[in-house]
Amino acid sequence: MSVPSDRTLARRQQVLEAAAECFRRRGFHAASMAEIAKTAGMSPGHIYNLFENKDDIIAAIVERDCEEVLGRIAEFRQEGDLLQKMLASTEQAIDKHSQVSEAALQLEVLAEASRNPKLAAVVHRSEALVNDKAQELIRLSLGSRADTLPPDEIQGRALMLGALFNGLTALSVRRPDMAALSPQMAPVMRRMLNVILAD
Repeated sequence: MSVPSDRTLARRQQVLEAAAECFRRRGFHAASMAEIAKTAGMSPGHIYNLFENKDDIIAAIVERDCEEVLGRIAEFRQEGDLLQKMLASTEQAIDKHSQVSEAALQLEVLAEASRNPKLAAVVHRSEALVNDKAQELIRLSLGSRADTLPPDEIQGRALMLGALFNGLTALSVRRPDMAALSPQMAPVMRRMLNVILAD
């Protein structure tokens, strides 16, 4: 398999950003390839040279978002005091997961994945990758104490870590004032992170 050129990668990214905007605004099924092409500033034929169909585009969005999460986890792993770094960035994390536009896109993806087995497989694979890296992060944060805990405990903590951040994303749709509530939520979230990462 040939490696895509920088230009091809840039064009793919351009399509993904346009598609994400269309999916947020119109929903997955209502957004047409013609609309995505117009938003991206290219012809539909050019898009079909890059992606097979809308399923292929939304799968690429899921994979891109997964890579972003894995990148953030990798950054935390490089910190000398992992727990303190995560606690210090709590309000920033709340703000990031309180963006209604991003929440709308994620919920659209999950709704489609519940009906589309091919997309569901992409979502499940991405979630498994993130969960594995979250478990590694938790073991690193716990240090030698991780050796005294059963694997199911580490798995449970990783799942709760994911639920915490994914729950904030979903809540932002229900509570558009979430960003303003960050000062009230941050101390509680720090205590929860302490339980997951240190207790």
